Amino acid sequence: MEIQILELRKLPKELKNDSDILNWMRFLGGKTRREFEAMAKKDEYIEEAYRELEKLSADEQAKLEYEAREKAIRDHNSQMNSALKRGMQRGMEKGIEEGMKKGKRSLIRTMLANGAAPDLIAKLTGLSLSEIKEAEKLPDSAS
Repeated sequence: MEIQILELRKLPKELKNDSDILNWMRFLGGKTRREFEAMAKKDEYIEEAYRELEKLSADEQAKLEYEAREKAIRDHNSQMNSALKRGMQRGMEKGIEEGMKKGKRSLIRTMLANGAAPDLIAKLTGLSLSEIKEAEKLPDSAS
C-alpha cells in the first residue's frame, strides 16, 4: 500500500511532464472551464471526470435556483401575512373607535331623553357642548 500526497498549489505550471498523476493534479487544480476542457481532450478518464463535474455543477445551479425560488416564496408569504395582520389591527382599532362613538351618541340620547341637561352630560362625559349637540343630531349608524 502506498499513500501519495499531492500538493496542488506547489505544482509548477512550467512542468511539461505528462504523467497521469501530474495530469490529474492539473485537473484537480483547474480554475476555468477552458482549462478543464483542454485537459479533458488529452485523457479519456479526465474527460469522464469533466462530464461528471459538469453534471454536478448543473445540479448545484439547479439547487441554487430552487433555493432562491423557495426563499422568494417564503419572503412573499411573510410580507403578505404581515400586511394582513397590520390591516386587521387597523380594522379592529377603527371598529373599536367607531363602536365607542356610537356608544357615546347612544348614551347622550338616553341622558337627554331622561331630562339630563347638556351641561351635566358634558361634565359627566368630558365632551364639549358642541360634541353633545352633534351627537344628538346624528343617527347611531353615522360616523
